Amino acid sequence: MDVRGESCPIPELTASKKLKEMPPARVLEIVTDHQASVDVTLPDLARQLGYAFYSEKSGDLYRIFIAKR
Repeated sequence: MDVRGESCPIPELTASKKLKEMPPARVLEIVTDHQASVDVTLPDLARQLGYAFYSEKSGDLYRIFIAKR
C-alpha cells in the first residue's frame, strides 16, 4: 500500500481499512514518506489490533510491514 505524500491520519485510516479487508496470515506492506506514521500511528494501530510489525528506512522512504493474524 503506497501512502507517500499523505500525513496523519490518512496512512493509519487507510491501513486499518485494508487490514480489515485482508484474510488472516497475510502481511500488509505500507510505503510512506511521513516519519510520524512509522514512529507512532502505524505501530500503535498494529499494537491495538495485536499484530506484529516491522519497519525499515530506505532513503527518504519508510516501509512498515504489519502481519495480520
